[in-house]
Amino acid sequence: MKKRELLCRNATAFAADGSIDEGAYRTLLQRLVDQNIGVYLASAGSGESCAMTDEELSRVYRIGVEMCKGKVQCNGNPPEQPTVGETLHHIRLAIDGGVEIVNIYGPAGWHSYRPTDDEFRAFFDELLKEVKHPVALAPNTTVGYAPSAELIAGLCHKYPQVAAVHLVSQGEDYFIELKDRLKREVPLYAPLVGSLNMLLLGADGVIGGEQNMLPKTFRHYLDLFDAGKIFEAAQVYADLKRFMRYISKWRGAFPRPIKMMMKVFKQPGAVLRGPYKMPPDDELARFTRGLLELRIPEIDEMASAAGIARPQ
Repeated sequence: MKKRELLCRNATAFAADGSIDEGAYRTLLQRLVDQNIGVYLASAGSGESCAMTDEELSRVYRIGVEMCKGKVQCNGNPPEQPTVGETLHHIRLAIDGGVEIVNIYGPAGWHSYRPTDDEFRAFFDELLKEVKHPVALAPNTTVGYAPSAELIAGLCHKYPQVAAVHLVSQGEDYFIELKDRLKREVPLYAPLVGSLNMLLLGADGVIGGEQNMLPKTFRHYLDLFDAGKIFEAAQVYADLKRFMRYISKWRGAFPRPIKMMMKVFKQPGAVLRGPYKMPPDDELARFTRGLLELRIPEIDEMASAAGIARPQ
């Protein structure tokens, strides 16, 4: 049985003044490396890269490559942009930073923009004629639009530099159709939700932002799966699903619950950039109580390290 990979759209650590906290960021990255989890640096969601300058993005790539490359997959996840030119600019920052693969989204769905299939295809045709570096496609659903499995398979066939597809907002049916349509081996990575079935169907691993919060639990899940202990893996999967259901009250996007967990468990770098704001202390206390009630071993371990007593 092949070894599946974990890939994390990792968080960025910030200091109290809002600057990048390099020491804390290195700690966050090492936490992932220790669990053999690959990284997608400068994610627009969990990494808050939409709120960064070019200079800050370059610094994030530099630190990430220094910490991770050669140990785990070390890739770039530039924020989505509305035009090919702006997307190319961000892709080049990632490539210049030394990443192995660059994740590419379709045109941003800002102001309710909903591309046609022809517009979506033309966006990538123009982009991939310029980018020969290995890339990953992210057929995320935007406002009322999701690129079809047929369209994504066509791009994989046309452009050999497509090295992976990330199905973060797609389910099992999409996975099956895409796998059926592919005429060459392209690694397919599943989101947590639905991952158990997609792994059984041949997914190459799991990708998401959740791994920032529970890296050991994700590692345990995939190790059990790879060992053929499917029943035990399903029990850990259920724990991860319970966790995801719980934090959804604070999510919106991943930065808020990621940084909330970092703050309550006294991890460095737990500062949000706007428009995100850290909830007040009473809400953080409720958040913490709910986390501890999940009885997930990794959460209990973090609470013990932070001197937080579990409720009886």
